[in-house]
Amino acid sequence: MAAFFCIATSLLFSIFACKESPKQIDLSQPNFSHVDTLLLNTIGSVDWRSIYYGSDEQREFIVTRLNQIVDSLEQVGDLDELGADTYRGIIYNSAYKRLEAEEWFSRAITHNSRKDREQRYYNYAGYELANLLYIRHNYEGFLRVAVPLFASMDSLGTHLRIDHKIDLYSLLGCCYLKLEQPEKAREAVLKARDFGRQVLAVDTSHYIHQSFINYYARIKDAYVRVKDFEGARNWMAFTDSIGNLFARRYPNADVWPIYNGYTHLDRAIKVWSLGMKDSAAIEYAEFRKYQCAYDINGLTQSNDYLMNAERWEDAADNYQALDYFIKWNNEKLYLEELYAYYFPKFRANYYAGRKDSALFVANQIAEAFDSAYIWQKRSSMAEMATLYDTQGKEMQIARQQAELSQQRLWGTAIALVLLTTFFIIYSLHRRKAQKRLAAAHEQLETTHEKLEKAHAELQTAYDQLEETTAAKERIESELRIARDIQMSMVPGIFPERDGLDMYAEMTPAKEVGGDLYGYVFQGDELYFCVGDVSGKGVPASLFMAQSARLFRTLATEGMMPAEIAFRMNNELSEGNDSNMFVTMFIGLLHLDTGRLDFCNCGHNAPFIDGQFLRMQHVNQMIGFGEDTPFVGETIDDIRDKQLLIYTDGLNEAENTQHELLGDDCLLPLMSTAASLDSHQVIDMLKAAVEEHRAGADPNDDLTLMCLKLSR
Repeated sequence: MAAFFCIATSLLFSIFACKESPKQIDLSQPNFSHVDTLLLNTIGSVDWRSIYYGSDEQREFIVTRLNQIVDSLEQVGDLDELGADTYRGIIYNSAYKRLEAEEWFSRAITHNSRKDREQRYYNYAGYELANLLYIRHNYEGFLRVAVPLFASMDSLGTHLRIDHKIDLYSLLGCCYLKLEQPEKAREAVLKARDFGRQVLAVDTSHYIHQSFINYYARIKDAYVRVKDFEGARNWMAFTDSIGNLFARRYPNADVWPIYNGYTHLDRAIKVWSLGMKDSAAIEYAEFRKYQCAYDINGLTQSNDYLMNAERWEDAADNYQALDYFIKWNNEKLYLEELYAYYFPKFRANYYAGRKDSALFVANQIAEAFDSAYIWQKRSSMAEMATLYDTQGKEMQIARQQAELSQQRLWGTAIALVLLTTFFIIYSLHRRKAQKRLAAAHEQLETTHEKLEKAHAELQTAYDQLEETTAAKERIESELRIARDIQMSMVPGIFPERDGLDMYAEMTPAKEVGGDLYGYVFQGDELYFCVGDVSGKGVPASLFMAQSARLFRTLATEGMMPAEIAFRMNNELSEGNDSNMFVTMFIGLLHLDTGRLDFCNCGHNAPFIDGQFLRMQHVNQMIGFGEDTPFVGETIDDIRDKQLLIYTDGLNEAENTQHELLGDDCLLPLMSTAASLDSHQVIDMLKAAVEEHRAGADPNDDLTLMCLKLSR
């Protein structure tokens, strides 16, 4: 211990000029021994970034001295092999020497230890190794390390680093998405969600909330990158529900500028994939207003949009800015990094017309390929060498046993060969005389068996056809009944009052759907709504029925639209394990004055007098998070103005080339609809949708409601 103090003290004095803000390296929530505390404080006191930009000699000197401390502690027994290898990995990782860090962390996790302290060493080494493998796109290696690590983390109970576990769950889901295994990804991210709910039920600290928002936003980003926008929308809503609670407690947290910035980038990627290139450019421009757009993650993720959008000039500029980070973050290259960074960089410069830069990158690829291949081989060999080193004695014993077993096996094999040869010769000689006599009889039996088999197969196929036909007819009949029930839940007759022109229609994409509309007429007040449930088919129709019932019940109580939305959200959020939700526009029209009170809950902006209604508040969808406030708005007088509310089956109708009808086509149509009554407006829009589809099957439910109040 005295030697440790001497070495540690001399090291701290030698690097006093670099000591600015110590880095906190925590292996577990409970305190370790005094040795762990001193080691962590010593490593954390170094300003590694400044040292990296200093001389190589200075960095090597500090790494060497820190390793000497670890060596001395291992020699005197204050650290075992697992702990010593873990600290060596921490030292090299802190010094941005990723390859050496991987080697030591790989060596650490091969040690077999079940003690509490050593188990935490194993968990930390495995966690850091998994992150390093994921960063350099080695997803198979990440899975080999992460999957057994979860069981080890569970064994620690209350000593578990919960942020490590939720981080690994989120990385595991992202990894499966990148490996195109969506079912395994869904299983992993649901575990992350359930584990997060358990933790947040007992821990509402600033650190835990902010960590969970970051990790869940990572899952949402991964769904966006693989263009699974339904999964991204669900995770965006789930992250927002946690964020709303966090925002109330910590409105000035550092995470918000980052989270809001990346939301614009995700929208840019989504709307570009839907063919809305102008909207995508606007969203990307909004993202560039945030500081997070200019760090390594922001620049890297920006290229997901820029490369797909073929904005080669901007992408080339991005890669040029990324070179600053690549310089200090990748001392040695792997093949995965060549593929993920340098090849796209070459394409961006080439298509941007920067031929000199493209040639320079091509030379970089050519020069780095050999060394990358060597480092890749070296990494694999180091992993094998670690296994051989820790299991050498066992392998030597096993090899000796294998040699003895092999000798016995050869002797047994020779005896079996001799016996088998004798038996074959004897059998062939005996069977030769019987073969001719049995051939005719065998041929007759074979023919008879084939006929019986063919008859049985034909009968089975006929029975299956009858069962399938009956089942199909039964299902179709049940779906027809379900459609009739669902259509009966939306009104087909509309209020007759002087000056009021109102009409609505709903057309499900399948037998049953998730759209809804409704109205409640009370004296001089007309409540109305149009909604769109997430998903399609039977689950959406059940959620739709519950939503329609709640609207009618609450509207008859004379509540304002925002209060109706609040009450519906609380009812539908309770027990909503499937994470379904409904977007809805709720309105209250005062027929005597023309005043419109409304609350838009994540729904498309309606048309009023041929233009999109400008709203100050959109609110969240209904069904996510209880006690979420909803804000309503008011228009003083809409008399003599035509109001159209619709679902996205209108503007997102697709043709056979998967092209959307889009807002650009709707605006000219609605500008000419002022002279039409409500029924004619809806017939015109349905005809426009059918013309755009040009024979393509409906891709979404379509619901339209139009009303106009005259003076």
